[in-house]
Amino acid sequence: AVVSCLCSVSSGINAEYGGRGLHVRGMAEAFPKSTFVAFDIAEEVIAQNRENTLPNVEYIVGDFCNMPADWNGTFDYLMIFDCMHDLPHPAEAMKGLRRVIKEDGIVTMVDINTSSDMVKETQNPVSAALYNISLHHCMSVSLAMEGVGLGACWGVERALDMLKEHGGWEEGEIKVDTESIVRHAVYVLTKGKGL
Repeated sequence: AVVSCLCSVSSGINAEYGGRGLHVRGMAEAFPKSTFVAFDIAEEVIAQNRENTLPNVEYIVGDFCNMPADWNGTFDYLMIFDCMHDLPHPAEAMKGLRRVIKEDGIVTMVDINTSSDMVKETQNPVSAALYNISLHHCMSVSLAMEGVGLGACWGVERALDMLKEHGGWEEGEIKVDTESIVRHAVYVLTKGKGL
């Protein structure tokens, strides 16, 4: 799946949601023949990035839960870093993911690797810190925007259920890697072609 992602990135139109524009900058430097879009609701973050941009990157202020209709079928590759659980309406964002990628497009969504089963998760010594961060930052961000307040400890099981139910992703279109990045799950999503 990583090779497929890099093939898509090397010559396509790619987007980063959340991530504050940091990841897209590194990708844009590595793949100068590609076009990149960094999309974030935080106007100050986008303004800072616009001051120091690369020629193949466009920074756009916008709501990930309401992506523009003219983006339908536009992107070869989407990357989402630790922000899905902060969104006010992640179900709407998940619907939009499938809508804006091309038929052969790929999405990678990186999020905290926790279990949706709270009892199981509390067996992990790091869980107290994760729940604390989740309660005092992640959930608060979402709830302040009249959202659902998933929080960082929403868990892999719930993420998969939501991707299927709201995003329309099917079992063969989703691969989850919980080994590559410490305390993170990497979800790789493709349309219909499997991984």
